[in-house]
Amino acid sequence: MKAGRIADRCAHRSGWRHSGGEACCETCGARRFSDYGALRPAGLPRVVTPDGPARLAADRAAAGWVGEAMRRRRGRVRPPCPAHR
Repeated sequence: MKAGRIADRCAHRSGWRHSGGEACCETCGARRFSDYGALRPAGLPRVVTPDGPARLAADRAAAGWVGEAMRRRRGRVRPPCPAHR
């Protein structure tokens, strides 16, 4: 088995070897996992509905986080072309 070997630009065309919920590329040794489930306990999650003041506070906090994220994002986007300023 070629575990841990890194191949540049392997297209995985030589085929996959399947065993125990795992597929392994014959050429580069890349592994894909297929036999796993969601990492969540069985049953539905409990629904939590806050009362009036807590709901209002949560809404305001979420709006503040979204606004802060928008302000932080502005500095990372590409500046406009000088011809369009």
